[in-house]
Amino acid sequence: MTSLTHVFELALGLAILIVIGIPLFTKVSFKKAFALPEQDKEEYSYLLVRREEVLISIKELEFDKSTDKISVDDYAALRKKLEDEAIAIMQKIDLLEKKQKKGKTSFKRADAA
Repeated sequence: MTSLTHVFELALGLAILIVIGIPLFTKVSFKKAFALPEQDKEEYSYLLVRREEVLISIKELEFDKSTDKISVDDYAALRKKLEDEAIAIMQKIDLLEKKQKKGKTSFKRADAA
């Protein structure tokens, strides 16, 4: 019975070493295997930044309207333009996210709440 226990312990020890050792000593990085193409990463980052810029611009526009720095007609035209741009940006972000889910890759969103 003791030799059977030793064989089991040896097999368990080898299995643990293999499970731990393979990721440590392989040359293929799992991050690289599941990474986004550089172009998609850059476009995604750009779109996130641009979306924030547009949303800030909308807030500034509202402030300008509330302080009577801009006319109602100009406000309406600029707000429509900024909203359209924000919608287009968000649609592009959604397409990139769907593309990455379809390709079974993932990335962390900096603005995830």
